[in-house]
Amino acid sequence: MLGRAIGLALLGVTALSALAAGPASPAGGAALLARYEPVVELYRADWKPSAVEPFLAGADLERPVGIRWRVVRRSPPASALAGGSAGLRLDTRGCTPAVNLDACYVHRAQPASVYGRVWVSPTASAGISSVLQYWFFYPLDDWRNSPTRPTLWHMHEGDWEEVSVALDAAGGPVSVAASQHNLGVTRTWARVRVDGGTHPVVYVALGSHANYLSPGFRGVAGVPHRIPTRFSGVPLVEPDFTSAQATYGPAGVTADVLGIVDISDGTAPWLSFAGSWGDGAYVLLGEQTKTGTRYAHLRVGGSPIGPAFHDIWRDPLLQFRSWPADDGH
Repeated sequence: MLGRAIGLALLGVTALSALAAGPASPAGGAALLARYEPVVELYRADWKPSAVEPFLAGADLERPVGIRWRVVRRSPPASALAGGSAGLRLDTRGCTPAVNLDACYVHRAQPASVYGRVWVSPTASAGISSVLQYWFFYPLDDWRNSPTRPTLWHMHEGDWEEVSVALDAAGGPVSVAASQHNLGVTRTWARVRVDGGTHPVVYVALGSHANYLSPGFRGVAGVPHRIPTRFSGVPLVEPDFTSAQATYGPAGVTADVLGIVDISDGTAPWLSFAGSWGDGAYVLLGEQTKTGTRYAHLRVGGSPIGPAFHDIWRDPLLQFRSWPADDGH
């Protein structure tokens, strides 16, 4: 759940500049994206990564008017998002984490997709000459502290996650970066599990869609990992759960195909949308009653912004410089 950035207006200008004037993709960029496309393993019942269009078909584009939100356009096409300001938001029609649980949100049949971007460094740094970015979109983030009987939820619409593969001057893989709860980890290529010779395997956490490079439960009793407060506003304990119930990846490597949409040229109209991909982030606190669990919904922040408004889009090397090395947790 890559969080909302600080100084959005300034980042908006920077992001638009990056879209217009970023380093050109090398010849054969699509082939590179296909060669190192990740294999993702996740819970069968969870949302799978998809294109944005089905989400947009079930959403409204809204703007604030006083203390209310007014619909600008129902089911906006991707072209309607081009250049949209930070004051706009997308809101899933008929559902909101402000009052609903995840059951309100309909899982529509659609192919699994990932957005790929080839970025070439103007000057090679730390042995990295180019970065392959894979951006995953999920219609809903519904992290919970238990996969079966949750008492604490963190929900928001429109979840963006990212995995990157760094390449050296010869085009060989150097390391992998994987987003986790507004930050992420890196791991050298030699320590990454690879399928089909060149495809890094990523384990997607239930609900939160945090990307891990090894399977299993995340969070040790007494010493839990925590979601950074700069996203949620509160220090949430982070037990994450991964599973290999469903696997998506390249054709010929996995049975279920993860299609790549190349956005390297920056012309996808939704990339320049500076608004929110949802109507806010909420913590749900559960209370056991005679009839089941009753939840209090507390707003704790905004929904995520799109890929081009993250620092790691403007400078893909940032994740390899500043994200911690994966400790295998």
